[in-house]
Amino acid sequence: MVAPHALAAYTVTLLFHGDSCLLLERSSDRARFPGQWTGIGGRVESHELADLTAAARRELAEETGLPPHDVPPLVLRRAVLQHRPSRPELTLLLYFTGELPQRLALPPGREGAFHWIRATELPQLPLIDNARIVLPLLVADRARDPAGNEPVRLGVARWNPNGTIAEIVWS
Repeated sequence: MVAPHALAAYTVTLLFHGDSCLLLERSSDRARFPGQWTGIGGRVESHELADLTAAARRELAEETGLPPHDVPPLVLRRAVLQHRPSRPELTLLLYFTGELPQRLALPPGREGAFHWIRATELPQLPLIDNARIVLPLLVADRARDPAGNEPVRLGVARWNPNGTIAEIVWS
């Protein structure tokens, strides 16, 4: 195991329209998680730490090509702290949801292809390990609290000795 010596923060956003959500199927040529599915997002820049929602909106605009003024309001619902045994950084994953007024048809981007799927289909998809755990929780959070009034849920990922995620322990 590599001891962490840096902190990296990332946003992951799940956009909804009705009972469908927009996911990214990562390109097969990506170095990390090729061919796996996740929400849309990316790295939070150091100057964005004071406004995490702005970082999520910027990443959505960059990844999808949506003009920033078309990115819907976002709700920060969950945050997960993790340290992958093979990585030198401690990672903070910030999970947002947003509602789109219509389903957008998006061309493939530099990270991969976008797909609208029904939330009930999440278990059948090859999701990135942490997304497999968190995305269904975001669906439930949204159903229970559409306005996003509940406090942000904090979690810590626990890893198996073989480097796979065992669980996320929520506070």
